[in-house]
Amino acid sequence: MPALEVVARPEFGKTDLEWLTHLRETRARSAGAPHFTLVFPGARSAEEVVKHVGETCAAIPRIRFCLRSAMIVPEHKMGLFHVFLVPDEGFGAIVRLHDQLHHGPLACCWHPDTPYIPHVTVASTTEPGAARQTMSMLNAKSLAITGRIEQIEVQERDGEVPRCLAKLPLKHGGLFH
Repeated sequence: MPALEVVARPEFGKTDLEWLTHLRETRARSAGAPHFTLVFPGARSAEEVVKHVGETCAAIPRIRFCLRSAMIVPEHKMGLFHVFLVPDEGFGAIVRLHDQLHHGPLACCWHPDTPYIPHVTVASTTEPGAARQTMSMLNAKSLAITGRIEQIEVQERDGEVPRCLAKLPLKHGGLFH
């Protein structure tokens, strides 16, 4: 049975989007645009989840962020080392959105044993040295990849390919949002 997940597909400048997409395709073997996973797969009731996510989004302002550094996060169960780009600006806003989503029908998806780190995965490998090389290469640059989260998606995942069920806008308001 397919499981539901929630992701944010941020808006980036054209050059940054092309660079991130290429990096993900070549180093993470991940097709598609970069995204933040906000709720990992687990929930099953699409109608309840879409309603909950829509209500949550209506109260959360759009999020501006800036990716400035890379870090390695091991996934021991799979024997992988992931390289994440993490936001300096916007980190707290994304964490708060993640927290707000993990109530009601998405409470079952919360993993208290794993800290949530907002990130865009740019590399995955079984070799820690290769992950370290990628992280060092990225951190040697003066990264400043800005973006905005305007909406989030509820997706149904059955295997590797997710299918978008709903796109739900974050709250618009204020001069700087």
